[in-house]
Amino acid sequence: MIIVDDEDIIREGLRDYIAWSEMGIQISGEAENGKEALQKVRDLKPDILLTDVVMPGMNGLELIQAIREEGHPVEIVVLSAFENFQYIKSALKFNAVDYLVKPFNQIELEQVMGKVILQVKRDRMIADYIPSQVLTIGSGTRDQRLSQEIIKLIEQRYMERLTIQDIATEVCLSINHMASVFKKETGETVVDHLTKVRMKHAKRMLRDPSFRIYEIAGGTGYSDANYFAKVFKKYTGFSPKDYREQWL
Repeated sequence: MIIVDDEDIIREGLRDYIAWSEMGIQISGEAENGKEALQKVRDLKPDILLTDVVMPGMNGLELIQAIREEGHPVEIVVLSAFENFQYIKSALKFNAVDYLVKPFNQIELEQVMGKVILQVKRDRMIADYIPSQVLTIGSGTRDQRLSQEIIKLIEQRYMERLTIQDIATEVCLSINHMASVFKKETGETVVDHLTKVRMKHAKRMLRDPSFRIYEIAGGTGYSDANYFAKVFKKYTGFSPKDYREQWL
């Protein structure tokens, strides 16, 4: 685990006064800001990151976003002196495991870290299981075959109310692990690829005047036609109606 906090006394307290070894955790590094922490994540490849939010330069939320964009499979716990809903929402958006508000007690920390350790162990077991049980067909590395499996799954089921959790469950991975592997192998997030596939088929259906727009929305996995229209315009620059008129 890597500990990240801009206050020396907090880092020292977390490092020296918590019985990490009894939990099965080894402290592999420390950092006082997000930029330094990101480099340590790249170099040390930790299983867990324990990070503050408010730090100079790159803050904790920017750090988490950068880690997810680069595809590092690390479980993240966020610390902050502020019980701010926006911080919590942002942290959870990037799949942080949990959020602790300072000051927290030993029991709270142990409960959270226990959950994190179970997730790390689960990911390791699944990583060993997948090659022989799920991805036995095809060539390439395990991660390449996993990514192809995700691409195939999305192409087959884009018309359903398919969620990222659904996809992760299908390939027997946590959302974090799946996202990091897919990003590393394809350069895309799973969400972006799902949207791209849905928009590809939406454009195909819009070129056929027999389909109504609400039918196209439903046929590409969107239960709300207005939301579908917003996504389509954001992706293409055109409303579904304007796109259709170009082809008719």
